[in-house]
Amino acid sequence: MKTMRPEDVNSNLNIVIKQAQELNIPVPDNICGKVRINPRPKSRFGCCKKENEKFQIEISQFILQCREEKIREVLAHEVLHTCKNCYNHGNIWKEYAEKMNKAYGYNIKRVSSFKDMDITLNKEEIKYVIKCYDCGREYPRHRYTAMMKKISLYRCACGGKLKVLKKKS
Repeated sequence: MKTMRPEDVNSNLNIVIKQAQELNIPVPDNICGKVRINPRPKSRFGCCKKENEKFQIEISQFILQCREEKIREVLAHEVLHTCKNCYNHGNIWKEYAEKMNKAYGYNIKRVSSFKDMDITLNKEEIKYVIKCYDCGREYPRHRYTAMMKKISLYRCACGGKLKVLKKKS
């Protein structure tokens, strides 16, 4: 599969910003025009940070192999976080996401899975799986993290309790 170039990611960011503005979503003008591509994250697709009074959008390098539509969804998700009172996934953020979904056929939601993004993980790299007791959702992990040491303090997106499973070698 073809990998999207960083300059194409930046062009898609501009498209997503314009789409949001066309829907009267109050996107601020202090979004950095260059998306930061981070090679490290394996379980998060994107994030939005405020640095020096500018919003910096970052995406994980591994999603550059996704279809353009999926990359735009991640960018749109992060752009919506730049709007006033949308730094979390509250009601305003959800309202804006739904507007974008209806107008442009996106599937922007609070959390997306690898399956949602059409990403197939190399199963040999996965050493651990965090699994929800309630809904059965699985979160693959490449390494044992500090969060996993205190798994009882965390919950699944559905609110269920989590357990850590070690994959058999």
